[in-house]
Amino acid sequence: MLFLRRISEMMPGKISRKELEKKMERGDDFTLVDARSSDSYREERIKGAISLPLEEAEKKAEAMLSKDEEIIVYCGGFSCPASGNEVRKLREMGFKNVRHYAGGIKDWKEAGCPTEKG
Repeated sequence: MLFLRRISEMMPGKISRKELEKKMERGDDFTLVDARSSDSYREERIKGAISLPLEEAEKKAEAMLSKDEEIIVYCGGFSCPASGNEVRKLREMGFKNVRHYAGGIKDWKEAGCPTEKG
């Protein structure tokens, strides 16, 4: 798993947990998107994230997001393909600054970072 983490963080458009934490601490302007199902989102999510499940991205992304803003997408973790697929979909739709947090909520929680429920 450590190997997958290192590879995913070296690829273009990727963001590490530490970099995401710093952006949040600084109050940087970006939108954090949870690509998991609506049920998973309601159960628990990274604090401040919005829900845009992969299967709804094509229909709802343009109404929810700006094509010029920074967007960071995550899902369940390194073994979950939803966020990577959603990043590709958003880029195909013309969103210019889309990044992938491959560690997802699993990595976030393991590091003791804040989540919210409900």
